[in-house]
Amino acid sequence: MSWRRSSSIVRNELRVLRRDPSPLVILVLMPLIVVPIYRATFRAALAASGHAGVSGAQFAVPGAIVQFLFFLAPSVGFAFFREHGWGTWQRLRTSAATSTDIVVGKAVPMVAVGALQLVVLFVVGVLALDLHVEGSIAGVVAVSAALLACVVALGIAITAVARTLQQVSTFGYLGATVFGAIGGALVPFATLPHWMRSVAPVTPQYWAMRGYNAMVLDGHGFGAALRPTLMLLGYAAVFAAIALRRFRFDDAKVAWG
Repeated sequence: MSWRRSSSIVRNELRVLRRDPSPLVILVLMPLIVVPIYRATFRAALAASGHAGVSGAQFAVPGAIVQFLFFLAPSVGFAFFREHGWGTWQRLRTSAATSTDIVVGKAVPMVAVGALQLVVLFVVGVLALDLHVEGSIAGVVAVSAALLACVVALGIAITAVARTLQQVSTFGYLGATVFGAIGGALVPFATLPHWMRSVAPVTPQYWAMRGYNAMVLDGHGFGAALRPTLMLLGYAAVFAAIALRRFRFDDAKVAWG
C-alpha cells in the first residue's frame, strides 16, 4: 500500500463531497434536527424506566448517533458505485493505485465524515441540549471508534456483495432502520417488546447503545465499555472478512439505470 497513491483518491473524494454534501446532510444535519424534537419524549420514557431527572438528551443523542451513523454504510458503497456510473472505474483500476490503495482512499473520507458526526452531535448535545456524560469519557471514545470501524467495514462488505446501486441503498438504509429499531437506537431498550429484546444482541446497534447507555446514562466506568467495544470490533472483523472474500475488482457493477 502507498499512502501517496491513496491520498490522491482521498483528495478526489473530498472534492466530490464538497460538490455533493448529501452524506453530511444525512449524518449531521438530520440528527441535529431530530434530537431536539424528540428529547422531551425520551425524557418521559427514561423517567418511566427509572432514570428520573435526566434531560432526554442522554438517550436522544446516542440514539441518533447510532441510527444515523449506520446510514454512512451505503455512502461508502456509493463512493465505489459512482465510478462505475461515470465510466471511470477501469481507469482507476489501471492506474498505479493497488486494490488496497483504492479501498483505503475511498474509506478514509467516510471515516472522516463519521468522526465529524460523532464530534458534532456530542459537542452540540453537551453545549446546547443538556447532555451530561456521567461515566467514562474514554469509554465513550472507545465505543465510538469501534462503532465507526464497524460501520465503514459494513459499507465495504455491502459494496462487495451488492451488484446494483439499488441493492446498496436497500441493504444500507433499510437494514440500518430495521436493526436500529431492534437494537434499541430508536426507542429506549426497556420499552421494546420482549421478543425484540431477545434478538437485539445479534445487532451491532444493540452493543453500541449498550456501551453508550452504560457511559452516558448509567455513569459506569471504562470497564463497562470493554465488552461493547470488543463486540463492535468483532462485527467489524466479520464485515471485513466478507469484503475480503467477496470483493472482486473486475466485477461489473450497475450504478443506475
